Amino acid sequence: MYDTVNMVRITGLNPEEIEERAKAIGIQLTDEHWDAIKFIKNFYDYHEDEELEVRDFNNAIKGKYADKGGLQYLYRLFPDGPVDTLTQLAGISEIKNTRNPSMGSVQ
Repeated sequence: MYDTVNMVRITGLNPEEIEERAKAIGIQLTDEHWDAIKFIKNFYDYHEDEELEVRDFNNAIKGKYADKGGLQYLYRLFPDGPVDTLTQLAGISEIKNTRNPSMGSVQ
């Protein structure tokens, strides 16, 4: 289905499926989580014909949430990585290189 004014694909978010995915990875969704999920899904749908990379998602969420602390804010909401977790929750097919195991971890 398409919004003929903005020419973007309209795909609904299924709240029950998202809640199940969140529960499976140990996240209790708040309004802040939902805002980020809706944003990333809208961003993805708007750019449906482009080959998006992690940095595209990263730049989008950094800009959107800059006034709240950018990636630091999002890492508080999604400790396993904002882009990886948001795309998983929103049902966006896997984006290459969403996880960087060397970032911020010491073993």
